[in-house]
Amino acid sequence: MERWSGLAETVFQNYGRDQGLPHPVPTALVQDHDGFIWVGTQSGLARWDGYRFKSYTADLAVAGSLPSDFVKSLFVDPDGHLWVGTNSLALYDAAGDRFETIPLGPIAGRPDIGAITGDGDHGLWIGTEDGLRHLDIASRAVTALRAGAPQVGDLPAGRVQAVLRDGAGGLWVGTARGLAYRAPDGATFTAVPLPQATSADTQPTNVSVLFQDGGGRIWIGTIRQGLFVIDTPGASPHAVNPSATDLMGWISAICAAGPDEIWVGLRNRSIVAIDTRTGAMRPIRHDRTQPNSLAHDDIWALMRDSAGSLWVGGTGGLSYHPHDSGLIATVFGGSRPGGLSASDVFAVMAARDGRVWLGYFDGGVDVIDPLAGRVAALRPDPGRPEDALPPDIVYSMTQDEAGRVYIATRRGVYRADAAALAVRRVTLSGRDPAAPTETIVIHQGMLWVGGEEDGLHSYSMDGPGGTPGRPVFGGAPHDQEQLSDRTIRALLTVGDHELWIGTRNGLNHFDLAAGKVEHIAPAPEDPRGLPDPYISSLLIDRQGRLWVGTFGGGLALMTGRDANGKPRFRHFGIAQGMPHPNVCSLQMDGEGVIWAGTDDGLARIDPQTLEIRAVRRADGSALVDYFVGASAATPAGEALFGSKGGLTVVRPGTLPAWRFAAPVVITDLRVGGQAYPVGRLKKDAPLVLTPETDSLAVEFAALDYTSPGRNLYAYQLEGYDSGWIKADVTRRLALYSNLPPGNYTLRLRGSNRDGLWTERDMALPLRVTPAWYQRLWVRLLAAGLLVLAVVVVVRWRTRYLRRRQAELEHQIADRTADLRAANDRLLHLATTDPLTGCANRRHFMERAQDMVALANRHGTPLTLAILDLDDFKRVNDTHGHPGGDAVLAAAGRVIASHVRGTDLVGRIGGEEFAVVMPHTAAQGARLLADRVRQAIGDDCVPIEGGAAIRITASLGLAELRHGEGLDDLYARADAALYRAKEGGRNRVEMIQSAG
Repeated sequence: MERWSGLAETVFQNYGRDQGLPHPVPTALVQDHDGFIWVGTQSGLARWDGYRFKSYTADLAVAGSLPSDFVKSLFVDPDGHLWVGTNSLALYDAAGDRFETIPLGPIAGRPDIGAITGDGDHGLWIGTEDGLRHLDIASRAVTALRAGAPQVGDLPAGRVQAVLRDGAGGLWVGTARGLAYRAPDGATFTAVPLPQATSADTQPTNVSVLFQDGGGRIWIGTIRQGLFVIDTPGASPHAVNPSATDLMGWISAICAAGPDEIWVGLRNRSIVAIDTRTGAMRPIRHDRTQPNSLAHDDIWALMRDSAGSLWVGGTGGLSYHPHDSGLIATVFGGSRPGGLSASDVFAVMAARDGRVWLGYFDGGVDVIDPLAGRVAALRPDPGRPEDALPPDIVYSMTQDEAGRVYIATRRGVYRADAAALAVRRVTLSGRDPAAPTETIVIHQGMLWVGGEEDGLHSYSMDGPGGTPGRPVFGGAPHDQEQLSDRTIRALLTVGDHELWIGTRNGLNHFDLAAGKVEHIAPAPEDPRGLPDPYISSLLIDRQGRLWVGTFGGGLALMTGRDANGKPRFRHFGIAQGMPHPNVCSLQMDGEGVIWAGTDDGLARIDPQTLEIRAVRRADGSALVDYFVGASAATPAGEALFGSKGGLTVVRPGTLPAWRFAAPVVITDLRVGGQAYPVGRLKKDAPLVLTPETDSLAVEFAALDYTSPGRNLYAYQLEGYDSGWIKADVTRRLALYSNLPPGNYTLRLRGSNRDGLWTERDMALPLRVTPAWYQRLWVRLLAAGLLVLAVVVVVRWRTRYLRRRQAELEHQIADRTADLRAANDRLLHLATTDPLTGCANRRHFMERAQDMVALANRHGTPLTLAILDLDDFKRVNDTHGHPGGDAVLAAAGRVIASHVRGTDLVGRIGGEEFAVVMPHTAAQGARLLADRVRQAIGDDCVPIEGGAAIRITASLGLAELRHGEGLDDLYARADAALYRAKEGGRNRVEMIQSAG
């Protein structure tokens, strides 16, 4: 059994009525030669192109509609024709976008077409309620084969539910009374007996489905009598795991899920996946708590498409499982018995015994065996703070030499025994036992504790039983002023004497031997500096290089130091392929590949080429929102990442590039505003546009279903467009109207999900015929008359214009000077507050909106400050409005003199001002705000009569959160200002961005 396979979920994308499926029960599936997926349902037929369903339903009043809505079977013959089995047999006519009903003669009982396959020679074998029929496609001649006829042999009587033509040309027929086989050169059928479930079972075997896999094995599904297989030609059938109760239901569908796996679908029993090498079985079931699970357990149809992806039709809708390498597994939280007990995995630790410890957002720890599932757990209990975990975040875990595990929580540090049977709070000398602890690590007999608020601490592990004893002074940076911040987010030990410390405000390198700390400050404006202050994760690769994950600045690789010893970094962000600039955690798998968990999925970094690949759902990664520091590498070489929703497991191995060549097809064609069946187009024959039908609309798609939202599109009308025109994935439409007469070629391009374009563009030749007025002789005559008229008009007009020219030149010269001066005055008045010289409210809000949008787009910091003059009403009451105006004007001058040229200052109203500081994090903004506050308090404003006024100011600051708008940012800054007022005025309060 493969590690994690018993815990990992098979992830699906589900489609139903909300996406346009005509009925929520798909009953039959097939892929045609163009690459479209056809879905038969209980209420019509649908064609899927990756973006929308095109539905066909029965309507007796419309010629060419489906003969019946309940689709039982679908088949595409070698010539590419689609055959539909309902209560009649129908052939889809692509040229007319309609259906032709094929008479099969009278059928005893229900006239259902339950199975269709080809005969290898332009004919079909058709399973009906009263036996087997053969159709000669060219002549439409039908031959009925019923039990008991001499030319039939041992074909069982009754309903034919499954037909299969094997790779050698033999025909297998499954009926409600057994199985029969006809050799490729045989004239009659031979009964194939199947083993009975018990010696007392005398009922005939009810064969419901037949399938041949890539290894030539014939799989035989029955109704409530099990699953059978014929391993080699001529061998007898044998039961597949006869003791498996999951296989004793109604087997409705079988397909190959890969080279060594078979999926068996059952009505009301879900799917059983069978490893053909070992015989191991695993269920694939619907989980109502997980939107990415199988849509329903009642399975009607299974199909594997040309890209290797799996499609499942069931009572709950159409489920799609994209082909993936099997390298990445998803373990959802809180859904499977014996699995993860909660969904938000905030801490991950790989123990030396191969088990994995997981800590949760709401508290508690699970111990997971990758083969056996959950083997132990530590549950939170608020009533036992000393010997039970608190009901709060588990941030980090580490293991000592004796196997005991130290657990960092939001309410202190705890220690558990290796079996997770007991846990106790750890008392650390000189530290509050309930202090929030973000990260923890044991190194060289020392316990290093990184706090959420109180910096870094270190303790010797020389207490009784190896517990943390005396704090170590002189060796650890207990003087917190040496560190860049008191919030410790990441710790990384290197060798015996190095410790890297990541904080909310920069990176620190601690030389344990020398007792020295080097602070590496963020420098986002420097292309070779540390890109962001928030350090979320650290990693040393096999080449000894330091990788730094930041929360907002992407990923950084330390490349060395400059001549002055300053560390230099190489940046990796969105432009280099990272899925998101918030890097939450870093790990290295067993092959040395670096993986990063971000706020929008995983990233794979090749350590040799430094090429970055965003890993998405189509690669097998269903979770996208990872937590800071929640990752680990197992002794088996797996990289584990905790996420909102569960755990992602990355197995060591090569993640292959997606090379699937997605066919490009026309999904809808309109000529002159009217629908034009695509099947009517003839190869190498142009589509003719006449003067009456002079518009063209072509919708097209690249049929890579794994992640259609990532496909790329372009089109070009040769002879009209100068180059390729990109098309939006949501509007893959080439539109043209009023084209000049002539010959053109419309070329359509599409890519797969990784941007690999199809080798050959789809070409649609066009001919646009001329209207009568576009013919040559009409154009020549019109041109001659036009030239004559132009000559007359030009001569008259020239004389008139020369007279007017002299008059206008004089008037223009006079008025130009006046207009320039007026425009300058108007612009100043429209954008400036006349009293303070700052931007007025309207101009400030417009420019601030643009600055916030620019910071969000580039991922750069930005801080907003709101300033309010304290007790300003007292100034007006005492000195009148002239005094108040003098104070406001002085405040505007003070603010403007202390900000940078790139900052924006505005008077918002009354005594309230605002400052937008781009490229400035909250810490830098606070220094500036304090200088402004002090300068206003130190300023003495003279007024008439020799008096002077002193006044103070309160300021509120808020740093921009990623994706936040101006309104929310302003609200947070205003809340900070309110806090400053409530706190006594003449102070600065700050609300930082989220962690």
